[in-house]
Parts: sequence; structure tokens; C-alpha cells
Amino acid sequence: MAQQQVSLRADTKRSGIQTALRHNLIFRRGIYGILFIAPAMIFFLVFNLYPMVNGFYLSLTNYTLLRPPRFIGLGNFIGLASNTQFINGLKVTGLFVLGTTIPKWILSLGLALLFIRQFRGRETFKVIYFTPTLLSGVVISLVWKLLLHPSGLVSALAQPFTGKSEVFWLAHSSITPIALIAVDNWAGIPFYIIIWIAGLVGIPREFYEASLIDGAGRWQAFWRITLPLLRPTTLFVIVISTIGSFQAFSLQYIMTRGGPSNVTTTIALLVYNYGFNYFRMGVAAAMSVFMFAVIITLTLIQIRSVRAEETSYT
Repeated sequence: MAQQQVSLRADTKRSGIQTALRHNLIFRRGIYGILFIAPAMIFFLVFNLYPMVNGFYLSLTNYTLLRPPRFIGLGNFIGLASNTQFINGLKVTGLFVLGTTIPKWILSLGLALLFIRQFRGRETFKVIYFTPTLLSGVVISLVWKLLLHPSGLVSALAQPFTGKSEVFWLAHSSITPIALIAVDNWAGIPFYIIIWIAGLVGIPREFYEASLIDGAGRWQAFWRITLPLLRPTTLFVIVISTIGSFQAFSLQYIMTRGGPSNVTTTIALLVYNYGFNYFRMGVAAAMSVFMFAVIITLTLIQIRSVRAEETSYT
């Protein structure tokens, strides 16, 4: 009996030591994990979270870079309602978003459906289409600014249709917004082709084989199999392209500086102008916060509409 009690105490002690060692190991692993992610977290806090919080605070102040911020509450936001430049920027941004999102969704999906099929010269065409994704927005803007010069290459190619040797692509109130939309689509569509291809390749071929056995055509298979199973990809494309269009800046800044007559002055460019040209940082911050709220609202609506989490291959 005494030996059993001694053995029981020894087992209990051994179990306690093992539990303590296990807890110590888990604790040390947690510490190491925190140390490994600490640089990324510090970077996020310093360069992402702090600017966001500080920007929201500045939107509630009268700050002109010439004197310290003075708290004025919602004064900047109320002033935006009667700011003609801001209202015009909303219209310009809205038209730009419509012109650079819907075409990207449709054209990039159509080209992705084409590129997943086998045909002669497919790899060559892939390289040609995907090349713009390697270029930065600044490079694209500079190159197209040269191409769209009144006596540039685009004018020369369009002369048989326009009958003019010079066309002011970037100085016409009606043509310039369309030109920027076309350039943005040219630069952005290849990226979304890659995304669509990744989504299409992930759809099991068995679904298409079963649909063919049931007598479904290609169009029916597209509507009843491809699109429903592409919901996660569709959500990603819609959200990312919409956010990118709302944040459009480099094309407008480099190619037109918002002209002519502010027909290409988007909200992002207007924020830059108010902040670094007019030195009205409070108003610029209020515009940024307003657009942040708009983007978040639209993103939530898009997520709610697409319901990508309901997609299943089973």
C-alpha cells in the first residue's frame, strides 16, 4: 500500500513536471512568435494605423501647415457639401470608376476564357497582353502622354478616320476623360486576366463533362457552372478594381494635371492639390476620410451581393 502511494506521488510529480514543461514550451513558442511578427506589426502601426488615425483627427481640424491644427469638429465635412471642386471631383471620379471597372470585368473575363483554350500562338499573345503588368503607373503615364501628343503616333494612326494631322487628345474636355479611361483599361486588364485564369483553372473539369452528358451547351455551362463557381474570384476582381479606380492618381497627375477645365480631377488628385498646393490639410484629410467611407460602404455592398463564401465544389 505504501509502495502504491509512493508510486502515485511519483507519477503525479512526473505529470506535473511534464505539464510545466509543456506550458513553458508553449509560452516560449508564443514569445518567439511575437518576436517574429513584431517588426511587421510595428511597421503596420507606424505606417498604416497611425496615419489613418492622425488623418481622421486632421479632418476635424483647421490645419494649413502654417499654424498648428485647431479643432473645428465637422466643419470641414459640412464645407464639402458646398465645395464645387469637391462635387466636380465626385462626378469625375464616378465616371472614371464606371469606365474603368465594368470594361475590366467583362473584357478580362472574356480574354481569360480565350487564353485557357489551346490555339496557335497562345503563349506569344499571353506575353503581349501581360506586358503592361510589368510597368509602373508612372511609366505607363509618361509613355501614353507621348503617344497621345497632338502630333504623336496615335494622331498619325487615327488620321485616316479623323482627317486631321493633329488631335488634342489630352486637351479636349470630351476626349480627354475617355483617353484616360482607355489607358487605364489597357494597363489594368492584363492583371485581371491572370486572376480570372487562376479561378478558371481551379474549377473541376468533371462539372463540364457532366453538363455535356446532360446536353448543356457552352453558353449554359458558362452561366450555370463557370460563373457560380467563380464567385470568390469575381468578388476579388470587383473589389480590387473598384478600390483601384477610386484611388486613381498617377494618370491624372502626370498626363493632364486634372485638366482641361478639371474634367480629369479625381478626388485623389484633389486631395493632393488641397494638401500640397493649397496647404489646406484639414480639408484634404476630410476628403480622404469621406472617400474612405465611400469605398468601405461599396466594398461591403459588393461582398454582400456576391456572397462568395457560399460557393462550394461539393
